[in-house]
Amino acid sequence: MTVKHVVAALVVSAALIAPAPGRPEGASAVDLLASPDRLDDLTTGGDPFAAAATFAWRAFIALNWPALAGAADRGAPDRGSAPGDPGERVWETFKSDAELFQVDGDGRPVAPSPWRSAQARDACGGDNRERTVASFRPFADFNQPSFTIGAPANPLVAQNREYVRYEIRFNEAEFLTFASSGWTEGRNLPDASRPARFPVGSIAVKAAWRPLNAADPPSSRARYYVTRAAIVAVARTLAEGHVVCATRDLALVGLHIVIKTSSRPQWVWSTFEHVDNVPPAGAGEAREPDAKDAGAPYGFFDPSRPAKLWPPLGSADTLPVDWSNLPKPDPTPMQVVRRHPVDSAFMAMNRAFWALNGVKGTVWEHYMLVAAQWPTSADPPGPANDGAYFPGRADGESLASQSYRSTAPTQPNLVNTTMETYLQDEPSSRMACHQKVSNARGDDFVGTLAGVR
Repeated sequence: MTVKHVVAALVVSAALIAPAPGRPEGASAVDLLASPDRLDDLTTGGDPFAAAATFAWRAFIALNWPALAGAADRGAPDRGSAPGDPGERVWETFKSDAELFQVDGDGRPVAPSPWRSAQARDACGGDNRERTVASFRPFADFNQPSFTIGAPANPLVAQNREYVRYEIRFNEAEFLTFASSGWTEGRNLPDASRPARFPVGSIAVKAAWRPLNAADPPSSRARYYVTRAAIVAVARTLAEGHVVCATRDLALVGLHIVIKTSSRPQWVWSTFEHVDNVPPAGAGEAREPDAKDAGAPYGFFDPSRPAKLWPPLGSADTLPVDWSNLPKPDPTPMQVVRRHPVDSAFMAMNRAFWALNGVKGTVWEHYMLVAAQWPTSADPPGPANDGAYFPGRADGESLASQSYRSTAPTQPNLVNTTMETYLQDEPSSRMACHQKVSNARGDDFVGTLAGVR
């Protein structure tokens, strides 16, 4: 056993024996640890919010564990490492949507390369040897998703005047289902009478990355997980009239995690953000960390400007970026606020996980769970069952029993400010959106499959 293995074992043992002080009621001492293994399922027996937050955090830590190097070990953690060690993260070794949707030299769709292969044509014109965050549909990775299939929503411009970039990745179980079905080639597409069935253990991850530049001091960079990847270079692309990429440092600012479990066939949904994105909206136990308290700048908010979303949705600066509405070489930053505070139960669990050995003192103590949602009615899985998702809205499209938690919020914060910036007041949620655009069509809550049509 190597020294690194011993250290990793001690970290886990310490977490088991002495979980974080002030552990929230309903949180299991056994489950409250930093581990390369996520929980297999979401079970509730006490406070369902604590259980959901524990499930979400365990997934976040496991997926952000340093990964084994090489395509042969794609998706596997390096168990000799600890969360704060350098290296590519487990989820970053999953297959990207660009690797999934491959085309030949004539632009015709072809089957993706096998899971354990690194061979693929990338969106920057290379052969996938370099980490790439870009889409084959130029500028698609500049835009947030909307509730309408094939119609992207707005871009997001950070305070450092950079467009946020988005990427989607799939674990082996989900990727192999796509690859073996012919769906990515437009064949055998499911519908409501022949619904898709992704296997238990399927995981999809969506990340929001903020490119870094000279406006980001080292003290600020040190608070983020940073990777290097090729992205579309706006100025050169505009000058040359075709997509040109350049390798940049990217800071992780948001992460959606969606996992299908045996008791939750409508998947378990969670989303994390960096604590420096925007000012806190909560008070008391629900107050989120404030970048100002740490002497750090906000990524998406200027304290000298009014504390409201700007520019208005529908203005020229919020129209989707594409060849007809090109990105600007020096875009105006957007002013982003959190419209609704993070639930106090989630904030309690955030504080518990931040205090864990393996998390405390690393960049991961600067990320917080802002929302989680899960089905409460599993059977029968299919297009007609949205899972009676919880938390739900009081004017709900699908409310679970409010006795599930008598103080359940009537308008929970179920969005991520970096991925659904302008949807924070919408009477909907991630599960409602995916029910409408994918599951009701037979696509098993997988929005990427809905986009194939």
